[in-house]
Amino acid sequence: MILTISGNISQTNTGHSARFDRQMLAQLPQHTLTTQTPWTEKPHTYEGVLLRDLLQSLGAFGQHVTALALNAYQSDIKMDIIQSYPILLAMKDNGTLMRVRDKGPLWIIYPISEYPELDAPNHYEGMVWQLSALEVKP
Repeated sequence: MILTISGNISQTNTGHSARFDRQMLAQLPQHTLTTQTPWTEKPHTYEGVLLRDLLQSLGAFGQHVTALALNAYQSDIKMDIIQSYPILLAMKDNGTLMRVRDKGPLWIIYPISEYPELDAPNHYEGMVWQLSALEVKP
């Protein structure tokens, strides 16, 4: 398993949470996003699942989501940002599955190049790499 989603969700597959391995996430509708990030020198093309689609499929309801990384870093993302922009849970970077040492296996990617208003430090905080869990909160 590479991702656990808990909190205010109505669809679960284990106890009170939903757990996904890479194959389960790959079976969901995939999207591609080409953007620059503060941590890359040029635009990269990322592939994965839209965060809003994943949360909607789980019946998520709340005002924000806490994203937790493998290194214990965590950040809160407002639900209105998730619903307003095509934020990606990227599994691939330029066609290659991301490993932990490459900020994978999952990296929350904001479409900074397409939406310049997201190119700000308060949004950078939500671009959590080595993502391992999401908790939907009221």
